[in-house]
Amino acid sequence: MIVLGNFFLYLFIYIIEACILWWYAYGIFDLKHSKMLKAIIISIGYGILFLLSFNDSIQINTIAFILINFAIIKLLCTAKWRVCLFHSLILTCFVGLCEIGTFAIFSKFKETGFYTNAHISLVIFVTLLSKLLYFICVMVTLIAFILGVAPSVTLRYMLSISAFLLLLINFIITYIYHYTQKKNAEFVELQLQLQKEYAMAEYYKTLFTQNKNQRILIHDIRKHLTSIAQLNAQNEQKKIQQYLDTLLNSSDLQVSVRVSDNDMLNSILCHYIKICHDKYIKFKADIRTNLLQKLNFPELTSLFCNLLDNAVEACNDIPNSFIEVSVVRKSNSNLTLISIINTCNIAPSFDGNGFPVSSKRDKRKHGLGLKSVNRIVNKYRGNIKMYYDNQSTTFHTIILLNNA
Repeated sequence: MIVLGNFFLYLFIYIIEACILWWYAYGIFDLKHSKMLKAIIISIGYGILFLLSFNDSIQINTIAFILINFAIIKLLCTAKWRVCLFHSLILTCFVGLCEIGTFAIFSKFKETGFYTNAHISLVIFVTLLSKLLYFICVMVTLIAFILGVAPSVTLRYMLSISAFLLLLINFIITYIYHYTQKKNAEFVELQLQLQKEYAMAEYYKTLFTQNKNQRILIHDIRKHLTSIAQLNAQNEQKKIQQYLDTLLNSSDLQVSVRVSDNDMLNSILCHYIKICHDKYIKFKADIRTNLLQKLNFPELTSLFCNLLDNAVEACNDIPNSFIEVSVVRKSNSNLTLISIINTCNIAPSFDGNGFPVSSKRDKRKHGLGLKSVNRIVNKYRGNIKMYYDNQSTTFHTIILLNNA
């Protein structure tokens, strides 16, 4: 749905551009038709441009601007079609360079995407500035044509070629600008992904510490029982109650599961066991001993959390869904095999790298987690393969890590 502010801003822009075209045509050509008919022709042309502006396609808008200005000039004057096309190209180059240059400069100052983050008042100011520059360019061109003499055929061809090159440069600058904006947005998303993984690693460090404290507490339970027995012998019921409350409320006595001798990996898997239990997803883990010892906390977090997040998401709202995780060493080698199998009712499509294509609307965020996984796999000189089994409706992730 079109924002009302943008609607009136676009309308104002095209009214200004229509007036500039009228002025330009009046200064360059001998016009025909009445003023009323001229106004109707220009209004219809720029009305079409105004409606097309909401499709957000630079290519379509640029081509439409060239063709409609060409048609308007051709209808208003008696000049040959090549002359009309030449002046249409000139106007397109002027308006494009003024808009791109102005908005690019202000985007640089803001160090962010101008169109998506700027306040509407700043957008209006920059728009008016770009139209003022456009008007100045048109005025300079008018003065040049008025003071100059009629150009020769050779000069006309040279000017036409120059106009075409300016238009080509316009497209290139537009492409570079939007490509840069896209890459900046991807970089921001990647930074957010790394911050998320760092926060998760810190969380699992805390969980690991808690599990360690729990084992210490269990080891010391005999001493606690002895202390309670002594208080009971002294008939210190109030102190016994306080002692028991302190122990029972301790975070060290929360439920813990041991599925791996790697303490960090165990903390991660325990977290996902709890998630799967709450979502009624069967979770099975087979983690062999003395594996993945070289991976640090952030690497384990990034590797398993990204993969298990995807697995849990695929299993959502599927009856009798399951996730199976195994970490084993391949026979007679230094290769560690990580396998994750999960229920998945919808077969995904895969990109050129063999990774599943995200179904999320925001494509900028697509694949950041898997890129992080792939970064770790490459670090340990391994490889990763993902595929979908139609017969069992399961998604498989197979990772081989060298000497991990």
